[in-house]
Amino acid sequence: MLRLTWLWQKVLNQAGYHKDSRVGYSVGLNYPPDWGERTASLRPGDQTVLQSGMCFHFQSGVWLETLGAAVSESFVVTKRGGERLCNVRPELIVID
Repeated sequence: MLRLTWLWQKVLNQAGYHKDSRVGYSVGLNYPPDWGERTASLRPGDQTVLQSGMCFHFQSGVWLETLGAAVSESFVVTKRGGERLCNVRPELIVID
């Protein structure tokens, strides 16, 4: 888990940006129906060991004074890495 959040932070920092908050959270069976932090959270310091079958919602956003960007994708952890849970074509959507 630490590696995943570290990679996200590294890319942002190299571009001159900084974000300390989480970039995702667990979803699926036994997930409490609230926004409490009782399960795995994709954030620096979370010690959860990722295992095959775990599902997460990667939802990150960076908001600046004049613009913002967000990425949202649900995925399942597999032995080969992460596998997207949808087949929608990923594309950039710009909202003026």
